[in-house]
Parts: sequence; C-alpha cells; structure tokens
Amino acid sequence: MLDRKGQIRILEALLAVSIIFSVLALTSPLSSTPNLDRQAMLKKLGTHVLIELDKDGTLGEFIEDRNWTALERAVEIFLPLGALFNLTVYDEQMLEVNTQRVSNSNLSGMQGFGTISVQYLCVTRGSDVRFYRVRLQLAWAE
Repeated sequence: MLDRKGQIRILEALLAVSIIFSVLALTSPLSSTPNLDRQAMLKKLGTHVLIELDKDGTLGEFIEDRNWTALERAVEIFLPLGALFNLTVYDEQMLEVNTQRVSNSNLSGMQGFGTISVQYLCVTRGSDVRFYRVRLQLAWAE
C-alpha cells in the first residue's frame, strides 16, 4: 500500500508540472504581440511633443534655421527614457528638408515592430509663411 501512495504522489507532481509548462507555453506567444495601449500612449506622446515644440514657434524656427541638432535635443528632452524616435521634415512638395538625421536610433528598419508614426503640420511665423509636414516615428526600446 505504501508503494502505491508514493507512485500516486509522483504522478500528481508530474501532472502539475505538465500543467504549468502548458500554461507557460500557451501564454508566452500572447505576451509577444504589440501592446495596443503602449502604442496609443506613444501616439499621444508624439502628438504632445510636437504641439509643445510648436506652441511658441520653436519648431518652425528650428526648421527654418535648419538647426537639426537643437531640434533633436528638444525632442529628446520631451520624451521619456526608453523612447526611440526618428523625425523627418517635408516641405510643401513632400521633399525631405532635413539633410541631417534627427534621431536617437535607427527606426527605419523597425517598421511593424511597435513603431508608430505621428504627422504634424507646422506653419512658420513671420512675413514669409511656409508649411512643413513633420513626421515623428516612435517606438519603445525593448
């Protein structure tokens, strides 16, 4: 009788271990899908950054002066740690304006991996009004 109790305990332990591994195997693919809440937060964050930079005309000044280094630093200040970005400025004919990369990483190869894109229309102030389309790509560092 005592031998059978030991065998049942071993079978019970093996069954419990197999259930735990099955649950882990089934839930790990679910956790690797992009989190829509994080993407929505990134989109709001990107829009907020561009609006704040343009609130007093700073964004337009950076673009008009072609001061890409200052623009990159300003975006970095507004973004939290772990946020990767790439910013591209287009003119009215959709030609790329920035000759220098405005980025803290290379997001061009990461399309579809949790990268979102925010587009913003920037109008410069002054007598010569110009329109620029600013595209800010954002992703979280994994």
